[in-house]
Amino acid sequence: MNPKDPLLAKPEAGTHLSRTAQRALEAAKRKAAMQQKILLILLGIGLLINGVIAYVLYQNLVIKQAEENLAGLTQEKVNERRLALEKYFSAQDKFINQLASDAAFVNALDPAAEPELRRQTEQAWQAKILLALHLRLTPIGTAALERESEFPLRFAELDLIQRAEQRKTILPELATIGDRQFLYWIRPIPTDPQSDPLGTLMITLNPEEVFKIFSTADATLGEYVLLQQFNGSQPQVLKKLGAGAAGTNMQASVAGSHLQIKFTPSEALVDAAQESPTLWILIVSLIAAASLAIIWLLSKVLVRREIGELETSPLLPELAKANKQAIADENTPADPLFQKQDILDIAMIGEDENILGLDQASGKKSAANPRNKINETNIPAEIFRSYDIRGLVGSQITPELAQLIGQAVGSEAIDQGERNIVVARDGRTHSESLTDALIKGVLRTGCNVINIGVVPTPLMYFSTFNFEDTNSGIMVTASHNPKEYNGFKVVINNRALADDAVTELRARIIGQRFHQGLGEEIPRAIIPDYIDRIFSDVALASNVTLVVDAGNAVPGVVAPQLFEELGCDVIPLFCDLDGEFPNHEPDPTHEKNLTALIEKVRETNADIGVAFDGDGDRLVVVTPKGDIIWPDRLLMLFAKDVLARHPGADVLFDVKCSRQLNQVISSYGGRPIMWKTGHSPMKAKMEETQALIGGEYSGHIFIKDRWYGFDDGIYAMARLLEIITLRDQNIDDIFAAFPQLYSTPELKVAVSEQEKFELISKITESGDFANGTITAIDGLRVDYTKGWGLVRASNTSPALTLRFEAESPEALEKIQQIFKRELLKVDKALAIPF
Repeated sequence: MNPKDPLLAKPEAGTHLSRTAQRALEAAKRKAAMQQKILLILLGIGLLINGVIAYVLYQNLVIKQAEENLAGLTQEKVNERRLALEKYFSAQDKFINQLASDAAFVNALDPAAEPELRRQTEQAWQAKILLALHLRLTPIGTAALERESEFPLRFAELDLIQRAEQRKTILPELATIGDRQFLYWIRPIPTDPQSDPLGTLMITLNPEEVFKIFSTADATLGEYVLLQQFNGSQPQVLKKLGAGAAGTNMQASVAGSHLQIKFTPSEALVDAAQESPTLWILIVSLIAAASLAIIWLLSKVLVRREIGELETSPLLPELAKANKQAIADENTPADPLFQKQDILDIAMIGEDENILGLDQASGKKSAANPRNKINETNIPAEIFRSYDIRGLVGSQITPELAQLIGQAVGSEAIDQGERNIVVARDGRTHSESLTDALIKGVLRTGCNVINIGVVPTPLMYFSTFNFEDTNSGIMVTASHNPKEYNGFKVVINNRALADDAVTELRARIIGQRFHQGLGEEIPRAIIPDYIDRIFSDVALASNVTLVVDAGNAVPGVVAPQLFEELGCDVIPLFCDLDGEFPNHEPDPTHEKNLTALIEKVRETNADIGVAFDGDGDRLVVVTPKGDIIWPDRLLMLFAKDVLARHPGADVLFDVKCSRQLNQVISSYGGRPIMWKTGHSPMKAKMEETQALIGGEYSGHIFIKDRWYGFDDGIYAMARLLEIITLRDQNIDDIFAAFPQLYSTPELKVAVSEQEKFELISKITESGDFANGTITAIDGLRVDYTKGWGLVRASNTSPALTLRFEAESPEALEKIQQIFKRELLKVDKALAIPF
């Protein structure tokens, strides 16, 4: 259509039209605007439909296919290691069977044979076997413990021999003893199943070949983990190779052994699994082109219809006459309403420009909300500690910071595949406002919040295992700290954040690396499930009178009810919730905070008393005599109980625990492991070693036997009551059987948050501790022949923590003076309390 067409050119000012013609022009304009809106709506619908189709096709043609590719590659990598190891074990099994059938072993185990013949046979055959470290012939019924031997017989090895004597199927087993690893093969002699066994042949091999086969994998493609798992026990990590956390792991059992291969893909394997989007782009492009073609044709139809109506209008002669003067000037611009163009090219009316944000042509610009830069000084580095976030409320911990922490944790959870987070809080006066801000922050990331209310920390941990829709949680608490403090404990995918993972939250806040979305808050109860779970697990053999001191903290919400359900006569002490902690601070590791509990146990003739800390993940026990059973001695009883059912199991304890604990664990057939103080590093080490029991001097007890492995003072107390009621002794007599040395409680030396780690570094580098054996996994522990001392930086307060233990008061004093001398060399201003 020609823009100078006299039929459609706009009449100039002064051109006279009849009212009928004017109304017709106005009607034409309104109709054009309406048609324009209809086409814009159709265009929007078309774009929406195209978007939905593109999304569905992308999910099926690209994402789903990539996931299938990744799953296939992951399974392929698992199978590669599995088949390689199965080939080795199959060949080795044939070799061992052939070896065991030799008549020389029958002759050596003949009851009439001399012991010397047995020793000669062992030595001769050991020399013939590649990678053999030891060969042992054991006459039936003669196996006994040999803990001090170079190749010891512990309970685990005795169990192997006894099962072989019974001609049970025995698969090869890997064992770790100290820093050495052994591969055991055992066969009954003779091997003929119809013959009565004369004894057993145990061959101890160097597992070097197993690890070599395992380690030939490409470590850049993901994390390979070699596990060993026996029926009814947790898997034990033997070796790791590579790193990966980019996809779902797969696991496969190695036939002919107790081994398993676990593989988690890395980003490199994810990249290799990506599906090319070429087909998707082609299909989406064709659909989009077809949609635009339909809309273009529709616009043509509408334009032609409009022209047809104008050409048949009885007002056409009048419109033509009125526009003769207007078309005389070639430079006269045409009204956009009647330009020759498709209807989609007609200029939009003002309201459409505003709706679509296209008003820039008139000089307007859409206002952008620039991201506000965060001041790093408002995010104090010292509150992001080794295993949680903790500080003074007001000066360090604020609702504004709580919201940012919520955004950081919510974003991190989403990055790790979580869409729901449990949130709980303790009873401190400021916990509610901090929790509200925290939840607001989490919801802003698009992550949902499951709010379980005011409960102890162990119930938050429990919920991450109990709820099917999440494995992550945040607890608002400052644990045992005074009332002025508060903080946050974080678990993502059942792993407590520690060390770098905690400081990374601060880096995420400063960098504002947050997801954006709109989450939903879901209230949910957890206390009934927690009590039911423990009630189904723990059984008390007799009645117990128990004093429970909750210190006016949150354990009082749950503990009395639970122990009553278990059948105890509960005497509550300070179990009313009061965030001011009016009776004593919620820290049972200080003797002054146990005075009222000791008096109450004596006054009521109770069988036992227990004090919990501010959030219920720690406990200390007192006896009817008034003795305090510190947690490292408590761990001795737990270790004895667990090792009776799981000989050879690992037992974990922190650097502050008694050296007697090491001896007790070993004497009961366990493997003692010392590790860093702190609930997060301890839980990580529990997971790494697959230990069934662990504990800290501060009162954290970690039980993996029948439980989940997190620190839970309330559950630990329930298990302690179970052990005590099964024995025909009172608690004083039970603990009198465990050795006890002269020791100090935890001693604190006040220093600033900024100085404490630097002081530990200096004393570790320059300290003179004579002939002591130094352990520096957490602070500085020095062991001497008759005792030990420790200094470390507290991770929960601005202080150095010291503890000492010795065989005599004189030795204790001597070790303390050595530490005092070296500390004052580093900083003469330190106020050392001895």
